[in-house]
Amino acid sequence: MPSIVAGHVLDSNRRPVGKVRISLKGKSVAESGKDGFFSVVLAKAESRVALTFTAEGHVSNTRVYDHRAGHGNVVVLWPIAHRVKFDPSRDLDIEIGSSRIQVPAKALTGPSGEKLNDLARLRFTWFDVTNPFQRAAAPGDFSGQLLDGSIRRLNSYGIFDFGLHDLKGRSLSLSRGASIDLSIAVPPRLADQAPKQVGFFNFDALTGRWIQIGNFDFVPGTLTYNGSVTSFGGAHNLDDPQDTTCVTIQVVRCWDSTPMPNMNVHAYGLQYDSFGTTDSNGFTCLLVQRNASFLVEASGYYGGPYSYYGTPNPPTYTAPDFSSGASDCGNPVMCPFLGTVQVDLIVGTGILSSSHAT
Repeated sequence: MPSIVAGHVLDSNRRPVGKVRISLKGKSVAESGKDGFFSVVLAKAESRVALTFTAEGHVSNTRVYDHRAGHGNVVVLWPIAHRVKFDPSRDLDIEIGSSRIQVPAKALTGPSGEKLNDLARLRFTWFDVTNPFQRAAAPGDFSGQLLDGSIRRLNSYGIFDFGLHDLKGRSLSLSRGASIDLSIAVPPRLADQAPKQVGFFNFDALTGRWIQIGNFDFVPGTLTYNGSVTSFGGAHNLDDPQDTTCVTIQVVRCWDSTPMPNMNVHAYGLQYDSFGTTDSNGFTCLLVQRNASFLVEASGYYGGPYSYYGTPNPPTYTAPDFSSGASDCGNPVMCPFLGTVQVDLIVGTGILSSSHAT
């Protein structure tokens, strides 16, 4: 049975973004209106749907939904932060903020391996993963595939978008045997807990997951993760597998405690997010970090297209001090009930709650 995923696309200043191309499995399926509103019809019920949102001048964002996502979804598109033209026949050694990129001379080739006879362009955007609004502009749902093939939840220590193009906008390649050295800044709030080594992940827009391709090492003197890459383009992530705990939350209406089905639930900690959709009794299971505090909010339409509900005061909960996973959802011991999240009717658009203010 067909279902709908709908919501609004916002920029970094929380303004609507129109003419955003929305694609599913590489095929364009919709476009946002002037008010940023989008609506995508899903032909069949799926537990995991990756929609990619692309707009000129912004970093693409891929959000992961299930068929119950409904209305009230918010997609954030961040502007591309840095564009640098350079001569690829010479070494490039550039510091951007607290990060550093080194491209050897003559390491780049054209899209088909041809020699470059013109300038190249570097694109770089770094996201502060400790800021929920910036983190929302980074793709995926913090699930990733490790080198051993296992699927795990991730804690991020740095997300960035990085690409190299010719002046016509075509993606460049690396010549055989060449590599690019990267030093990626760790958000200051995470520097004192940064692991000595983390995985380096590329983002796969088709599956909506991060795919590990190597490892980066922490350098205390520069507060960066350093490593070399032989592929680039799009979003990259520096992650440590998360020790997860499954928890159960119920969403209720604030004035009469009525259970709220089909609400979008968002739990966020310091460096990750977790998402769920409530069932007919207002319950949902979330994977959060073991023995850590996190905020929870819920939003969505209920009883009509103009009845938008949101969480005015997101509660804080602490996860139990034991490990469990998604397979434990529904188990009252391994996926315990922590409490309720109250939603209230929001007057106006209700696009984003004040809890995300930076």
